[in-house]
Order: sequence, then C-alpha cells, then structure tokens
Amino acid sequence: MPLEFASEKHVLRFNNPSKDFAINATVVTEGGGKGWMKYPIPEITNLNCDYDVTSTNVSAHCNWHCPGCGPPTYSADKACPTVCSKHFPGTPSNAGSDPKLFPWPALGHSMHDFSIEDSLRVPTNIPPGNYVVGWRWDCEMTSQVWSQCADITIVD
Repeated sequence: MPLEFASEKHVLRFNNPSKDFAINATVVTEGGGKGWMKYPIPEITNLNCDYDVTSTNVSAHCNWHCPGCGPPTYSADKACPTVCSKHFPGTPSNAGSDPKLFPWPALGHSMHDFSIEDSLRVPTNIPPGNYVVGWRWDCEMTSQVWSQCADITIVD
C-alpha cells in the first residue's frame, strides 16, 4: 500500500544535530505520478549523461573517480558520466540545473555533509507487526533507478 508523506518538508540531517534544518519539498499531488517528492539537491554539473566507454573500444575504461570505478572491477565503464552533447549529438552541453532556478539548499556544505530525511504517515488501520517498507529513487538526469528497503516494527 502506498504511504503518504507526513510533511511537505525535507530535513537535512548533519552529524551535529544543532546544524539540522528543514527545507521546502516539491510534492506531486495530482495526476498519474502523484505521491512522490522531487529530490531537493540540484544537479549542477555538465556531466549529466551516462556513456558506455566500451562501446567503441572494448579495452577503454571510465576516467571517473568513484569507489569501484578503477581496477579491478571498473564498475563505471558501461555508465561513465559524460557531457551529453559529446556522445549524444543534439543534446545540450549542460543540461544540469540552473543554480538561479534551483539554488543549493545547504550553503557552505557539500552533499556528503548531510543526509535527507522525509517522514511518512503510517495509516492507523495497520495492525502491529513486522513489515518491510520499500522505496525507490528515479534519477532525474540519468537512466538509473535506486531501490532501498527497511525493516520496521509497528507496536501498539
């Protein structure tokens, strides 16, 4: 059963709780896609497409510096971040967010300094017990979909 958000705010959570603060969320409340929130961190980059570097050279490797991207796994070779127009003619060279329209919500902090917390409303008619809640993040500018789940216990 789909759960509703309990708030139209995201809370940015830091290691030091005195730095935590809420920001407005974009919640879709109408239409076929209702019931989701837009990820509040703008993608301010020109590396906004994924490219298979092995498609033209089977021994090529992605030059991206992420965990697992180098030897021995080279995990980014089939989805290497790139400028869209470089490998996909006709697409814009910078399809990232415009910082004037989508400002960074945590000035002075990088995206690795905090986590984003959203709250859900648990219906009162769910009996006590053990459950799994699942959710997914659909990437706005790539073809990636991230799925997560968590065990929860509802008690009287």
